[in-house]
Formats: sequence, C-alpha cells, structure tokens
Amino acid sequence: MPDAISAGAATAMTAAPFLQRREIILAMMALGTGTFCDESDTAGTTYRTAADWLNVHDGEHVERLIRFDLDALHGEDVTETVADAWLDGFDQGPEEEHRLPAFVRTSQAWERWCADFGRQRRSLSQAVHGTLNHRQQFGTCLR
Repeated sequence: MPDAISAGAATAMTAAPFLQRREIILAMMALGTGTFCDESDTAGTTYRTAADWLNVHDGEHVERLIRFDLDALHGEDVTETVADAWLDGFDQGPEEEHRLPAFVRTSQAWERWCADFGRQRRSLSQAVHGTLNHRQQFGTCLR
C-alpha cells in the first residue's frame, strides 16, 4: 500500500507539459484594421513550459494566445501563462513598456508585475531613507 501512495504522489508532483504533441498555439493578431489568426508550427512538438515555447516563438504582434487541442477540438486561452513566462526574463522597468509584445502589455500579468515593481522600489527607498536618517543623527563614523 505505501508504494501505491508514493507512486500517486510522484505522479501528482509532475506537472503536465505546457503544450502536448497534439496541441497547437493559435495566435490572435491585430494588424492594421483587422484581426488575424495564425497557427504556430508546434504540431508534434512538446514544450514543457511556456518559457520553452517562448524560446522559439516571439509573439511580437500577438494579442491573445489560444492552446488548441487538435484531437478534442477544444481551445484554452493561455495568454496570461505565456505573459508571466515572458515577464520572468524582463529586466527593465515599467517605463520600457513600449518594448513589450501586445499580449504582455494588455495582460493581468503586466499589471501584477508593475505592482510588484512599485513595491520593490518603495522598500528600497525606505531602506535608503533609514540609512540617511541614521547618518544624519549619528554621523558616518560610529566607534
């Protein structure tokens, strides 16, 4: 019985891949005055994470990403998942928003990222203020 429990736990810990061999990504793009749909060339390829998929596809003009299962003929919006993965490698500030693909700029992931950036910046400025205040009160040399 313990072997069955540990086998079940190990199965639960391994997450399903981001994109299975039977799935494709449909990219909804707005170019000019129209909206177009483009199919990624991922049929037959498995991607473990959204970041792995992003290493191959940039999604420059994409507004929404749909993971489409060719067997079940069912689609699921994965825009937020891919936007989170894209932002994991973004080392600029919110003022560089113009560099982001459209699907990242319009995502909830971007709003969360900007809020986190603001919190991090406030915590840094508070620490600097405390240090400056300490220097003003006690001087730079404590013995």
